[in-house]
Amino acid sequence: MKRLISVVFLTLFLVSGLAFAEQKGNICVATQEKSSEAAVSDKAALAPYFLIFDEKGNLVEIIDNPFQGKNEAGKLMLGFLVEKGVTAIVGKNYCGDIIGILKNKGITAYNFEGSAAVAAAKVAEGQVPAALKENALVANHKAVVASEEKIVVAANGATTAAAVSTQAGGAAFFLIFDKKGKLIETLANPEKDAASPGTAIVHFLVGKKATTVVAEGFGPKIVETMKGKGIKVVAFKGSVEEAVKKILQSK
Repeated sequence: MKRLISVVFLTLFLVSGLAFAEQKGNICVATQEKSSEAAVSDKAALAPYFLIFDEKGNLVEIIDNPFQGKNEAGKLMLGFLVEKGVTAIVGKNYCGDIIGILKNKGITAYNFEGSAAVAAAKVAEGQVPAALKENALVANHKAVVASEEKIVVAANGATTAAAVSTQAGGAAFFLIFDKKGKLIETLANPEKDAASPGTAIVHFLVGKKATTVVAEGFGPKIVETMKGKGIKVVAFKGSVEEAVKKILQSK
């Protein structure tokens, strides 16, 4: 009988050891606020802050996310996480194949609903299952974005036969097309005569839900700002009609 009890206790000990595997390396928790009591952010790579905890779940550093708002932020943060000794990242949603990419770098992704401090403690104790795929809400969001894709061409005239403008900010008109290349709106550039139209133009295009912007040339600042807003920049010399055809053929 004593031997049976000993075996049972040994079995329970081994199972517990497997269930609560010791965390090796730092834990990064994505949050909306600079506090260990802040809730885990919906999207890990786009969160305003990264809270770094050690392998025991103790907070050691709070960092402003240097990749927030940037295109493909998930991939950009990989080197940062490795440099910080992170082997676990906590968020709620992960887009595309980022979970697999993180895994290849030795970083495990976790989904968690609650505060950063609790998330780090539970990950440190091995109580949170690894994330297996992107959240369904994110997948739906990506589908919606794809369905609303808009191509905006900076042009010298108001027709598809007009030449593409030499500069996006100085264009006379913006011609807006849907993802199939159908012209849906023609607008006069409201910032054409502004001294520094770049930033205002970007805000205008974001308001029009532009996902691709075409011009013959772009200033370096406007390119950086557009990319930060998730807008693809395409340089093209020729007519508006030819530009749209080229974009559709490249997909």
